Amino acid sequence: MRRLAAGAAEAAHAAALVAVAGALAWATGRPLVFPSLGPSAYLVAVAEPRPTARELLGGHAVGVVAGLLAYHGLAGGAVITGAVAATAPAGARLAASAVASVALTTLGMAVTDTAHAPACATTLIVALGLLPTPTDAAVIAAGVAALFLASRATAAVGAALASRSPAAVDAER
Repeated sequence: MRRLAAGAAEAAHAAALVAVAGALAWATGRPLVFPSLGPSAYLVAVAEPRPTARELLGGHAVGVVAGLLAYHGLAGGAVITGAVAATAPAGARLAASAVASVALTTLGMAVTDTAHAPACATTLIVALGLLPTPTDAAVIAAGVAALFLASRATAAVGAALASRSPAAVDAER
């Protein structure tokens, strides 16, 4: 039963983090919620240790830059929104872009000490032409920043609540 309670708290925390980006996406009409934001929210909510600001923000930044380089260098104009015809040149370009973006992201995160596995999903989102423009890159950055700021806010609220726990109140007496 204790694990269920902890899991429910973690689920609520991850949901709250994504809800901030979701509300901003709804208000702006921009895709501030994208597939790699979920794994980042999960890690922020449950991982020990939690991703650092450097890892969370830096890892996604590296992924975006690597994805842009790979996409525009290898697959510009192609997009994978469904099945690609077998042996189509666009499919080969997209596959090459995906491979290059993951390699560049992995190298970039190693060099910058910003390891954050969900950033490898971010790089694929960009490299496969789903969000391939500099404007899209800014939107991804805004979504990650919203998640980061929400994580800081929830940490502050959690710390305040913990300081008012029955044990803390008893300790003050």
